[in-house]
Amino acid sequence: MRLIKKDYVRILEWSFKITYLLLGLATFNVFLYSSPIQPLLVKLCLVLGMLTLLGRLIFFRDYIKTPGWIVLGLFCASFLLSIIVNRSYGQAASDLKWLIWTGMLFFLLYACDSSRSVQAYKKEFTVVAHIIMIYGALSAAAGLIMMKTLYYKAWFTGDGETMFAGFRWERLWGVYTDPNYGGVLSTAAILMCLYFLLEKKGLLKKILYIIMIVLNCGYLVFSDSRTAEVCLIAAVGFWFIYSAVMKKSKIKGVCISLVVMAVFAAAFLGGSSYLKSEVSTQVQKQMDIKLKKNAAGKPKQTLNDQQTRHDKSRKQGVKDDFSSGRIALWTGGLEVWKTKPVLGTGYNSFLPFVKDRLPDSYLINNPQGEYVSLHNTYLNILAYQGIVGFVIYAAFMILVLIRWWRGQRFVKAEDRNYIAVLSACVIIAAISMLFLLDGLYTNSPGSFALWTFLGYLMHYTVKEGGSFVQIQENMEKQ
Repeated sequence: MRLIKKDYVRILEWSFKITYLLLGLATFNVFLYSSPIQPLLVKLCLVLGMLTLLGRLIFFRDYIKTPGWIVLGLFCASFLLSIIVNRSYGQAASDLKWLIWTGMLFFLLYACDSSRSVQAYKKEFTVVAHIIMIYGALSAAAGLIMMKTLYYKAWFTGDGETMFAGFRWERLWGVYTDPNYGGVLSTAAILMCLYFLLEKKGLLKKILYIIMIVLNCGYLVFSDSRTAEVCLIAAVGFWFIYSAVMKKSKIKGVCISLVVMAVFAAAFLGGSSYLKSEVSTQVQKQMDIKLKKNAAGKPKQTLNDQQTRHDKSRKQGVKDDFSSGRIALWTGGLEVWKTKPVLGTGYNSFLPFVKDRLPDSYLINNPQGEYVSLHNTYLNILAYQGIVGFVIYAAFMILVLIRWWRGQRFVKAEDRNYIAVLSACVIIAAISMLFLLDGLYTNSPGSFALWTFLGYLMHYTVKEGGSFVQIQENMEKQ
């Protein structure tokens, strides 16, 4: 007799996933980041996560069919080894907390119940996708209103971090702590809206999805996030090509899809560039005039005054370096890795390690401040967990790609768009990891999307294609 009913575990799973998603959204919302809501969500996540894990352990046989879970377990083990070998820097307790969060990503978001149907996870996707879409649309609308009203605010949190809201540096920050994360979220929201626009019936519903697409496109353009632009072009391009291939179009059809994609990319980049040059520049000029008027007659220097000078240096820096300092940052990260190549520096012990072993590093000697992240999650893995962690993670990526590729011939016609949107969102998260701290070592919407949607994809291959051996046998029969 079971100690707990399976239905209770499913309720816990739903509760945890939604709470974690809300935590990710709050963490990157400038007005919620340092509010009492964020730590409350952290505590709730930890409690629900612990209860969900206990429930899953009772029914562990239903979860061990999740592809690659052993590899992910090895990744966690490498994380633990990095913590142990770097414990002298006094950050072991902080790193253990992130090890717990990493385990939640792998074993509570990614791991799926093989006894549940594809339809059950489709319903789950519908719920979480609508939370992301609605939040993205409301945040985009708020940001566009801030831009229209010339709203800008800067302040310090209790921990001394600087927060910005509104429009600054010719970029729309809106309600996000960083416009790059906001742009990436809007990109994912656009793809999800497109999916439901294709799948749902009813004129009113379609109009609402179109409105959400327009709002998120507006934020994406004025956020001036090159990361988000690359994500959108890559994700839409994938969807075009995937649809053509899955419909078994001839080479001519695939070529047409490529041409359409190229036209879309050119039109999007050209249109967004024009809007930014015409609109954003004018808004910034009006913003500067407003700030000067507000600062007139004030003898003491304000945060806004200090930031105005920083704005100019930042904009000049972007003109001088197209990578916005990332190349220098990545080079510095590789230098750190070479210093401790096998097990890495650990996460929170990264900065103390750099100060101790590489005091002249660019990572701690630059105009922007001290960097704990390399703005590239893959390089972060290499630096934090060494070649051991990097190879393990690379092995997982290869395993997942093989599984996804082999499972495509078992995708039903009515599920093609479902697989396409999940894959596109995973691609968005994977690309954002090239330029941001996302996917790992952070509780972000991107981390949620990557591991949850990747879990849905792998669950589909298990339900429709079976194990690797079964997939191979099915392929040989066809």
